Amino acid sequence: MASEEKILILKMLEEGKINSEEAARLIEAVEPVNKGAQSDNTANSSRQQKKVNFSDEVSKVKDKLNDWKKDLKNNYNQKDFDRTIEEFSTKAEKVGRTLANTTIGIADKVVDFVSSFVDTNSFNIFGKYKAVEKSFETGDIAEGMTLDVEGVNGNILVKKHMDNKVIIKSTIRSPYENADELLNFSQDDSSIALKSNKEENVSVSHEIFLPSIKFKSIILKTKNGKVYVEDSIAEMFEAQTTNSNIELMGVNSDKISVTTRNARIQFGYIIGKDIDVNTVNSLIDIKHVKTQNLNAVSRNGRILIENVHNYQGCSDINMNLKTNQAGIKVNMNDMEKRAYRIKAQTTNADINLLIPEITYKNISKQLANSFVEAESSGYDAFEQKVNIIADTQNGDIEIVK
Repeated sequence: MASEEKILILKMLEEGKINSEEAARLIEAVEPVNKGAQSDNTANSSRQQKKVNFSDEVSKVKDKLNDWKKDLKNNYNQKDFDRTIEEFSTKAEKVGRTLANTTIGIADKVVDFVSSFVDTNSFNIFGKYKAVEKSFETGDIAEGMTLDVEGVNGNILVKKHMDNKVIIKSTIRSPYENADELLNFSQDDSSIALKSNKEENVSVSHEIFLPSIKFKSIILKTKNGKVYVEDSIAEMFEAQTTNSNIELMGVNSDKISVTTRNARIQFGYIIGKDIDVNTVNSLIDIKHVKTQNLNAVSRNGRILIENVHNYQGCSDINMNLKTNQAGIKVNMNDMEKRAYRIKAQTTNADINLLIPEITYKNISKQLANSFVEAESSGYDAFEQKVNIIADTQNGDIEIVK
């Protein structure tokens, strides 16, 4: 096993993200025992030895971890940081992919650990720089405005307040003497924008307070920092980051587009006619949503959908769910009289449809491949319909009415 992968596992153990038994399973998964003849006693003894020596192993890699972070901090530039994060995320993805079938619970912990490790505070790269606080405030604004805010190596947090204006509180950390001049704020009759004029060797985070009005568009972009949004209204909503989580609570928009890498996406109590969600190497978790079209795509991460309702005025719900090396589960909690049409396929796993009065149109199982097409009896006669396409590899698919 590569030393970087071992460091990843032992770092998780050290920080309490996994226990020693889970660490043992991780190490066994990414460093399989040689296939030569060995007795069961020898194998068991080997596993016990690994468990017993974990404290020693953690101690051995502590110095290397500290040297790694110290070197990165002392010789920091943005390209080094991005390359280091990419290498670390690649290692985590390899571990998660290896574990996808046999140790699903641990695989989820591995991919979740990436975002916490990638947080710039973990490296303390910008901690040596003085924090410069800047505040931006608009006058009273009307509906139909465009809000476009960019951060870099920092979080974007959006909350609602009772004033009829936008307030943005920014924190800048950098080696530059004129750090307070690194941000460009602009406002006119139709738009509000706040962007950094440097993308390297700087950390910029924002806390944004919005009034209870409908914006034409809200666009939030950062990298190596999380995006958290609650209670916002817009015709179009877009959130984008890398290596950190995106969480939306109470967002209401005609079109929602959310993208990250190596981190999870979580939705709760969302209203969006058209929703596009995309991540790599992590979980998509969507609960309590009203929509017409939901596209959720991940890689090496589960997709969990729960409690989906019709968008106002729309009779159909269309879901396109795609991942690999992980499962897909949809729990509709559906008490309505709606018809279902399902198309699902996976490999090396099962498809389970818990939908009353379902008729199977096509069932195919060839070698490791499973494919199911099914629909509710009398599908065409129903006023409201739910259409689901679910596609994965090496993961179960379960759809529950």
